[in-house]
Parts: sequence; C-alpha cells; structure tokens
Amino acid sequence: MLIQFRRLMIGVFALFLCAPLSIAQSARHPLDDLTKDEYWAIYDVINGSGHLDGDTRFISILFHEPDKSVVLAWKPGAPFTREADIVLQRKEKVIEARVDITSRKLESWKEVPGVQSAFTLNEIVGLNDTILADARVKKALAKRGVTDINLVQCSAIPIGFRAFPDQATSRIGWAECSLVHGSHHVWGRYIAGIEIKVDMANQKILEVHDDEVAPLPGPNDYEELSAIPRPGTKPAFISQPLGPGFEINDGEVTWQNWHFRFRLDSRVGAVVNLVSIDDGGKRRSVLYEGMLSELFVPYMDPTLGWSHRTFVDAGEFYPGGVLQTLREGLDCPVNASYFDGISSGEKEYPILKSHQACLFESFSGEVAWRHGDPPEVFGRPARTLVLRSAAVIGNYDYLIDWRFEQDGSIHVAVGATGIIEARQVNLEKSSGHGHETIEQYGQLVAKNTLGVDHDHFFSFRLDLDVDGPQNSFLIHRLVPKALPADSPRKSIWVSEPRIAAHEADAMMNINFEKPSMWMFINPNVLGPLGHPTGYEIMPGVTAVSILSPDDGVQKVGAFSEHQLWVTPYRPNELYAGGTYPNSSTGDDGLATWARQNRPIENTDIVAWYTMGFHHVPREEDWPVMPTMWHDFVIRPFHFFPQNPTLTLPKEP
Repeated sequence: MLIQFRRLMIGVFALFLCAPLSIAQSARHPLDDLTKDEYWAIYDVINGSGHLDGDTRFISILFHEPDKSVVLAWKPGAPFTREADIVLQRKEKVIEARVDITSRKLESWKEVPGVQSAFTLNEIVGLNDTILADARVKKALAKRGVTDINLVQCSAIPIGFRAFPDQATSRIGWAECSLVHGSHHVWGRYIAGIEIKVDMANQKILEVHDDEVAPLPGPNDYEELSAIPRPGTKPAFISQPLGPGFEINDGEVTWQNWHFRFRLDSRVGAVVNLVSIDDGGKRRSVLYEGMLSELFVPYMDPTLGWSHRTFVDAGEFYPGGVLQTLREGLDCPVNASYFDGISSGEKEYPILKSHQACLFESFSGEVAWRHGDPPEVFGRPARTLVLRSAAVIGNYDYLIDWRFEQDGSIHVAVGATGIIEARQVNLEKSSGHGHETIEQYGQLVAKNTLGVDHDHFFSFRLDLDVDGPQNSFLIHRLVPKALPADSPRKSIWVSEPRIAAHEADAMMNINFEKPSMWMFINPNVLGPLGHPTGYEIMPGVTAVSILSPDDGVQKVGAFSEHQLWVTPYRPNELYAGGTYPNSSTGDDGLATWARQNRPIENTDIVAWYTMGFHHVPREEDWPVMPTMWHDFVIRPFHFFPQNPTLTLPKEP
C-alpha cells in the first residue's frame, strides 16, 4: 500500500509539471469524462476562491451529470455546460462545492453537518509511524517476538457512525499491524490481538488493546507457489488480422447493431450510457445509464477489531479512483483496446491512470442458435463485445464486465478474486474443543489462519429506457393451475402478468416456490403482434442479506434486502448506500428512497439489481482466491419481431 501511495505521488508531480494554462482539451459530448484540462480548470477556480486553508483536503472531484432531458435533447455540435461536484474535508467537517467548468465559476460552497466523507489512502496509512512509536504498541509487538518495527506496517480501517456514535463528529478507525517479514505483501498477515483505536483526522492514538496472543502469520507468497507452470498446457492464440469489429467515433462505440458510450468514474468505475440498438435502420433505446452503484461487504466476526469490518466499499474508499490498471494478456486478451482514466488526488491535481478499461471481442465457442435436421445441422456461431474494468478495493479484486451479445442481450458479470480477509488464531489453545469452536466465525484455510465469513453485495443501477423513457415494470408471476378431473394432467402453470403501480409493489426476491419474471416494458410502443416492447432482467444465482434489519450495519446496506428494486428516475439518487455511507445511520440510500412508495407506472423508472453471495472461505481460497463469477442478464422480450441472430454470418 505504501508503495502504491509513493507511485501515486510521483504521478501527481509529473502532471503538475505539465499543467496547462487554459482549457485546450474539451469534451465533445455532455456525458464525456472530465478531461485533464477540465480538472485543472476546477483547480484554478477552487484555489482562487479564497475558501482553502492548510487543513483542507480534497476527497473527490466527480463529474456532475447534466439532467437527462438536456442530454436527450442535445444535438451534435450544440454547446453544453460542464459541471463538477467537489467534496472536501477540513478536520471533522465536510464541505461540498460545485464548479461550472464552462464559465470557470464557483457555483456553490457549503458545509454539510453530521456526515463524514470517504477516507483517503493517506489517512489509512498515515498513522503508521505514530503507531509504531507508541510504547504500548512496541510492548505488545515484543510480547509476540517482534522487535524490529521495520518489519511491521500498520494501517487504519475506518469505522462508520453505524458502529460508533462519535463518528458523527470524528473520523474514527481501528488500526492493525501486519508482518512484512518473509513475504512480498502484508495482506492476510495481521498480527493478532493488537487493536488500536485512532482519530484519523487529528492523527492521534485513542486506545491500545493487547489481547490474546496467537502465532505470527507465515508467508503466503502466492506468486512463488505458482512459479512452476502446470504441465500439459500449450499456448493459445487469438487473431483478428483485419482489426477489431467495433469502431469508436467521438466516444461512441459501434459494434454490429449496438451503439453506446461509456466513461470512467472515480467512485463507481465504468458507467455505460445511451445504449441503443439498430433494428432495421432504426436506432431504438435500451439503457440510458448502467453502473455499479455500491458494494456492501459485512464480516461475520463479533470480536474486537473485527466487528466493525462492514465495508460499503465504493462510498468509503473511492478517493483516487476505484479502478486499477489492467494488465495486458492477463485481465484482457491480446486483441483488446485500452482506455486511460483520470482521477483527483488529495491536492486536487489530476492523476492519469493508464489502462483503466478494455474493450474486446470474445470468441468463446458459444452458439448463437442451432438446429439439427438430419442429416444436416444448421446454426450460427456467436461472439461477444466485452467492456471490462477492474476495481481493487483493499484486499479484494473485482473484474466487472458489460458483455454485449448479438441477440440484443446485455450480460453483466462480476468476478471476485484477490486475498480473503484472515486472522491468526491459536490452534493449540483450542485443542480438545474441536474445530467447531475455532471455526465459529470462519474456516481454517491454513495453519493458525482463519478465513472470516462474510457477504458480498453489488447494487447495479440500471436506468432502462426501452424505446424511450416512459416505461412500466411488469411482473409475470408463474402460478400453478389445477386441471379438471377428466384431464390426463393434474396441473400446469400459467403466467399472471401485473403492472407494479408503486415502489412497494416492485421490491422483488427470487422465490423458487413462487417464481416470477421481471419485465420493463414500454406500454406506449407495441410490436407487430400487439405486445408492448420490453426487456427482462434475468437474475443469476444470487443472495439477499440475512442480517437483522435493526443492525446499524444493515441499515446502511439495506439495498441488500431485495434482489430488485424499482424507483422513479431522480438525478440525485445515484448511490444505493447513500452519498456518505461511512457516517450514515441508514437515513439515505435506496431503501430510504423506496419507502416513499412513489408511483412507477408509465413513467421514467430505474431498476436496481442486487447481485450477492455469502462467502464461507475454503482452503482453496488461500493464499489467493480463484476468480468466482456472478452475473445477470438484461435480455429483449417482445422487443424484436423474430430472432435477431438469424442474420449472423456462418463464420464467427
């Protein structure tokens, strides 16, 4: 982590040296990323405002998306206004500002009481020297046989208001120390029993707890363990001698009949916009905007130093950007095209990050359609266009895919990998009691190493615009029907469609006993057979939270209570866990908005899909976790008059 911080600062300094004096690079579309020159324009406005002092730190600079109606009415070549939202931290106080980049004007500057902003890398690692200089910490380390503090790294984990009420006015965290000796990294190498409560804003140690001593963590250098390649593997090659099948013009991606834009946001990663499909020469809208809105990862260990590990990842740790550089040949195949991104640092300077997303065509051997009519077999091979990014938040890595299919479907997938959170335990002390005692809150994954049970919940915000913004949510419930006594069958099932009138009608969970299909239709546009055109959200294997709704943690991550929510479109409702989740008491976010029970019929609506899984660690997840994929599909339903893949060529 310290090495990453140094690299980040080097990048900041390099960009500072080449800072432009005026806006030379401009956006071409209202939804384009903030450019480097726009970041510098924001810098000039804020620093010239007279509001800054030595205690003010920049938490984030995010693109302020224009109103949807403005974007949809915009024509190429027409002027448009560009704005940015800035969050600053001054000790325990949070300040919000908005800058009109086009006119170089500070539009607003206000203090927001009762909240705490996201945490910066400098806050998380900045107390390392102070902690290691503390006599109580030195004594606790020595008790465990660690006397060389150069072999130790300490970092603070923020605690939200949900866990400690004093977080409403202070930035409180629990710090832990990890052993560097014998390994290339410190993840999963916590020195057990030493917990330090800290004031992150004022860089102070508040409490030091020295509890049960456990054996020191051993090395877990996964790269060395895989130094000898598995025998029997042979090279594989991908070739596109005529180049990629997609084109990008002024930021718009065109691939076969698909058209869309995307930008790279510091807080939520890749944001897909203005997704439409060409149907016989007519552009038809499908999705105005899609993005990963929030991640909720609560751990299931109530012991000191672990009960607070209930991360709302995107909202708590996005300063500097959640995306990480993609490695060619690993994260993306050789036929991929790459896209750089820009984020802001604590001094507001723009930081250029290379290879933040990639775009490639995938040839995986899938079949678009097939029929065997002996002696012939007819069909078409399929290919997929993949937009991929990788979010790295702490110990976990998440690959995030938007896969555009030739049949008009969008396949959204998350691959979780990285290093699981683990703590050291004393197996000798537990001897005679069996593993059931030591494994109450996790599973042993290595000697004296407990992988702690936890959940992962991903909230995707999907502003579906099926043939336009006026949509309805149609629930097809599949219900059993008894047949007459003279029938050879006893029962069948039938579909009972119902339009959801209000938000409460649209809170959906997967129920195998009472199945349903989730359709987003345009009641104002009918297909040739009289059906309203629509798109269906087909859930994958997923989960909902089973924590108590009264738990302060669950109040913030309440979006995990349902697999699907539907709300009316509101431009300020973006983050399922709220704008400031680390200090939230559950009074902001998706569950709070939906309690208003607003009308959602034949209006502009937004779907929120929760992808989740419960994770009981296994030995196979150590020392680094194999990638585990979860997904869902947004597919056309009565949108096309026939199979849209009939026109595919016979060769992939």
